[in-house]
Amino acid sequence: MWKLSLKPLFRKLCAVTLIGLFSFAASIAIAAETQATVKFAVVGPGPSTGDWSIYGEEMREGAEMAIEDINAKGGINGQKIDLQFFDDKGNRETSESIAKKISSSGVRFVVGHYNSTSSIYASPIYSKSDVLMVSPASTNPKFTDDGYWNTIRTSGRDDVQGTFAGEYIAKKFPGEKVVILHDGSTYGRGLATKVKSALNAAGTQEEIFSSVKFSPKDLSALSKRLQASQVKIVYFGGLAKQLGELARKTNDSGMNLQFVTGDGAAFIRDLTSSGGDGIEGTLMTFSYEDRINPKAAQVVERLRARGVEPIAYALKSYAAVQVIAKGAEWAGTNDPRAVATAIRSERPIPTILGNLSFDKKGDRREPDVTMYEWRKDSSGNWGFYSLD
Repeated sequence: MWKLSLKPLFRKLCAVTLIGLFSFAASIAIAAETQATVKFAVVGPGPSTGDWSIYGEEMREGAEMAIEDINAKGGINGQKIDLQFFDDKGNRETSESIAKKISSSGVRFVVGHYNSTSSIYASPIYSKSDVLMVSPASTNPKFTDDGYWNTIRTSGRDDVQGTFAGEYIAKKFPGEKVVILHDGSTYGRGLATKVKSALNAAGTQEEIFSSVKFSPKDLSALSKRLQASQVKIVYFGGLAKQLGELARKTNDSGMNLQFVTGDGAAFIRDLTSSGGDGIEGTLMTFSYEDRINPKAAQVVERLRARGVEPIAYALKSYAAVQVIAKGAEWAGTNDPRAVATAIRSERPIPTILGNLSFDKKGDRREPDVTMYEWRKDSSGNWGFYSLD
């Protein structure tokens, strides 16, 4: 007598059912990814951070405008961008805390941080949580040299800036006595070391290479030491307030020194309030004047219409969003690791700063440094102006 076995039929029925369930679940996941937003965060100094806060606001305004423009075209890979802003107060502890908060909130991409120290300590936290960061401002080499998969910057590097300054001094002031000073920070010492290397390579030996303490007693002793050395050129690696104090002290002592410094001095309030007329003629390396780039003209005009003057980092933040969006387009996914790999392919990415390409570490391959001079305009207002 012939018997019908139900077991094979049951197994086939289960298999068909499971395949159907998996297909249904996959279609739901794809639909959800298509419809959901992808989260971005801008992280930089907020209102509580003093002079730096203007640059944090620039970062937010630039990124926000770029995201508005991208969302108006449908977002990236079918997902609209949702933007949040976080104030890291420009210090390590807050930056690490903010990075942990961001990492657990579903944010996939960060435009930031501003300070190099903040970016350096936040990057491993983001790395473990699959968050890609593109900084428009962190210039310390360690940020990308640490080797994390998730670090990219639209700004330049301090070692390039320091080398440029050293070569400039050697060419512009041949035969003059040079002193190299720094504030002892990672940033300041790094710049000063690169300036020294470039000067020495050009055949110039500095008279003094030293860190500086900024008590009145220490500044007086340094001023006397500079007078005794009959130096003409002083390079200072550090921030605006300390440079201003040094410039004021030497100026009040009757010395007519040519100061040269890095982008840490690009804080008008700090530098002018501490330095007064002593900062007149100070030379400063800083990134290119992006506002005069024809490709940025429309964005500059729109930002100004909103009451935002893109002095330094608004345009680099706008470009940072463009870089992420193009990387996602090339990767065909919004997965941060795939996006990072696409960006680091050295392919040129069209941005409002021109075409940018990035090496395997995440550094932009195009140079981004030139020389500026601090002086007053016809109305008596301080500013720094490109010498190009």
